[in-house]
Amino acid sequence: MYNRFIYRFMTKTEQQGVATQPILARVPVLRFRTVLLLLVPYLLAGCAKTSGTDKLATIAESILPEQHVTDYRFKECDVIWDMTKPKALENGLYWLRFTDCTDRLSSADAREMAKNFSLTDWEQVFKQSILINRATPALAERRKIVENLNQYSAQFPVALRSLLQLWREQQYLKIHLAEERIKFQRLQLDSDNKIDRLKEVRARLEYDLRSISRKLENLTDIERQLSSRKQDQNNAATSGDIGNVSDTNSSSSKLIPEDKSATNPELKTEINSPEEKGAE
Repeated sequence: MYNRFIYRFMTKTEQQGVATQPILARVPVLRFRTVLLLLVPYLLAGCAKTSGTDKLATIAESILPEQHVTDYRFKECDVIWDMTKPKALENGLYWLRFTDCTDRLSSADAREMAKNFSLTDWEQVFKQSILINRATPALAERRKIVENLNQYSAQFPVALRSLLQLWREQQYLKIHLAEERIKFQRLQLDSDNKIDRLKEVRARLEYDLRSISRKLENLTDIERQLSSRKQDQNNAATSGDIGNVSDTNSSSSKLIPEDKSATNPELKTEINSPEEKGAE
């Protein structure tokens, strides 16, 4: 469409200039007009773009103030310990650097440095909690850390509320882990004691079993000996009875004739006595 407009414009210009101007004088004018018409859209677009960008930049500058965030990753730890500016304390990057510097300390040094901070405001409490956390505190000390953080939580800046929440949740998880570890150790100790008692009972029962087994073996030997003795006695008694019977039989056979001879005189006297009576 744009090319058609240029063509019509050039055609009308040529028709108007044919009658008034010669051909040689008309050619440069046509070329100038053509170039001018081709450059006009680009000039208009450039002007509109520049003016719009300037307006948007002006509006953004008036609404959004400039913010400069200080990067504390490259600050020295000696500077971090002593920094008390409100802008620095309200910056989350400062506390990340503070935690990084604390991790480089030993447990004894962290506990000693924590004594330098008093519980007067939120930033002192936060610094002390980070240092004590590095010193591997006991369960009671960690609970005290959470209690102090809850006490001064209302004084924390809004920009650090999320960081405080994460730090407090970490302390809660460590407390729960320590409690579960204590419960496990208590259960393990109870189970070990039960196992030791069961071992003692087993050893005592095994000793009783061995002693009873020995007694049973002794009783079995005694019973075996008694039964063998009784059998010997029975055999001896049986053989003795047989000998006595044979002895009595032989003695009775010898005593019967003697008795007949002894009884004959009596018979004779009895037989003779009636005869004597008849003679009388």
